[in-house]
Amino acid sequence: MSDNNGVVKDTSLRLSQIRDKTSSSIISSILDIQKHTFTRDKNWLRSLECLYREEAIEEPSSKRRRVANGSVSSGASQVLKRRDLDPVLGGSSGRDYVAVSYTWEPSEEEEDQEPEDETVKRYLVEPREAGRPAVLSEVRNAVWRRTLSYADYVGCKNIWIDRECIDQDESGEKESAIQNMHLVYSLSEFPVALLTYSIDTEEELDLLVSFMSEEVSVEDEPAVLDLLNNITSGLWWTRAWTYQEDYKASIRMKLLLPHHPSLEERKRDAQDSQGDGIFPELTGEICINSAIFRELATEFCVAYRKKAEKRDICDKILRAAPKYNVYLRDERCVRSASRAMSPQIISDIVSRDITLESDRLAIMANCCTYDTRLNTHALNKSGSSLSLSILALYLLNGELMENHPSRPLRGTLEDNVHKYISRQSLDSFRPPTPNALTFIKGCRFINPKFSIDGTQTRGYIWELGPIIRRKPMKLQKYRTLPELDEFATELSFQRFSDSCTDLIHDLLGWVRRRDHSWEWLELMTAEVEDALREGKSLRLGKLAEPYRCKSGDDQYKAIFVGDSNNDWKDESISYAFTSVWPGSDDKPEDMHKHVSLEVDVKWPKQEDFEGRSSSLPKLYIKRWLNGLCLFKRCPLQSVLFPWHPALLEEPPEQDD
Repeated sequence: MSDNNGVVKDTSLRLSQIRDKTSSSIISSILDIQKHTFTRDKNWLRSLECLYREEAIEEPSSKRRRVANGSVSSGASQVLKRRDLDPVLGGSSGRDYVAVSYTWEPSEEEEDQEPEDETVKRYLVEPREAGRPAVLSEVRNAVWRRTLSYADYVGCKNIWIDRECIDQDESGEKESAIQNMHLVYSLSEFPVALLTYSIDTEEELDLLVSFMSEEVSVEDEPAVLDLLNNITSGLWWTRAWTYQEDYKASIRMKLLLPHHPSLEERKRDAQDSQGDGIFPELTGEICINSAIFRELATEFCVAYRKKAEKRDICDKILRAAPKYNVYLRDERCVRSASRAMSPQIISDIVSRDITLESDRLAIMANCCTYDTRLNTHALNKSGSSLSLSILALYLLNGELMENHPSRPLRGTLEDNVHKYISRQSLDSFRPPTPNALTFIKGCRFINPKFSIDGTQTRGYIWELGPIIRRKPMKLQKYRTLPELDEFATELSFQRFSDSCTDLIHDLLGWVRRRDHSWEWLELMTAEVEDALREGKSLRLGKLAEPYRCKSGDDQYKAIFVGDSNNDWKDESISYAFTSVWPGSDDKPEDMHKHVSLEVDVKWPKQEDFEGRSSSLPKLYIKRWLNGLCLFKRCPLQSVLFPWHPALLEEPPEQDD
């Protein structure tokens, strides 16, 4: 704890050091932090304050500002008026605004580009109080000029810019804005980032053209690397808030790079190998798609650093402008990824600059689509550990971490918080879709609750039974039935067929009425079909006692998919845990969540089944295990995932 009014910035410290300072176990501290959870105000976004331009007003020369050389300024004042939009329910018109991403403080390049004696118009903003005159904008002129030029180019009248569109004197509104800022950018039709590195030579422009066209020659690679380093060394790339704005705007974010006026024609003439123009014809700016730029930069740097040349520069660029679906690509297997983005996102936010340390928690929650938030005012007041608040936020939102005490420990209390999260988080995901990171993002416990014993959640425990190993169906020349049809037919001739009658019936019914609207079932169906084609091991599952829908129901109702034909050495008892929560496509924050794990189970004594956390089945994660479950709904059952013992260790006693 701290006597200062603010969270303790301790993200560089080892967790063991933080534990020793708090004089209690990591989990005891997290349980204290858990008291400060809240649900964000979702109504703030329903009245999003934007600015729009009124016609320029010509001032009398007697009232015009005199500039450095003694002459009178141009005299035109641009008045920006206020109006509210509804990006949530307002349809396309509610999202018709330019969301500006910039740094409040000017960069060195920007100051160099701004002549001191320039005669510039003034930008005035309508006050919120009716009847008062317009006031000079808090946003610097260079930002307004570039923003309004871009708005004119895309044909959008509305501007959202944080310094003017959030009441900076109203703490309640600021807090609501902070917790909803990600949606401002993700819902905007025209998010734009104002970079300040200027392209001033033909050589730099030509290098950027070859880079964006994916036509970089070997001899130009060192120069392209230097250019990428220059572009991503700007102030905008170092801030936590602008990181969030870029990440949440996603594929719609545009990056603007100023360029020398002499390059205008050369820029407009730039074409790719197909003869298509590379850059939009926006005067004075090079406009590129941020997602494409980061993807190309990540691919370029990942490949270049393998040459063992300038690895430090490559790593610096990768930290500044990562594209996660490239950066986290799993090279160990054919799947595109096996790890979640959240640990990397948290690490990237921790590494960036910010004014108020506790704001990192809101940014992490926004970027990771967390439902449960932490009250930063309360954490600041109590001087809570930022590291333990980050860990609490991560766990409170159901992120999966290794908890098996007999498995090798990857993360230890000798790590700082983001290294611990990265190392100890589950990394055996098997996404059955090309959109691997999106799938993994939804791999979270549903409505987790904390106790000193562990994380309590709800779902189904499956007892794994017969292993089925068969030849790959893709090798069959004359197969006429769909994979699941043929598999269901084969089940009816197995030694355990009497225990598969429900599963056979449900499989055949599902093949005929296959409902593509429930994506989870569709993905798991495709996973089983792929396993049948490839000859992977399958294992049948039935609801474990005492959690069956009805007493004596001994039917298999699920099919789980192994990694290969050799998975599971024998049919010794093993278990799986599944839980699914379908999200809503209409609500951007209502995320689909799903868990499918192979687990070890420690059962309580029969007389202890009373629903308390201490009397619940204790589940220990072995690995991710995809499976298709086709059964009539049974009540969800409460289970407990105990904490890893290291998190419960008390600090050593201090000598007097």
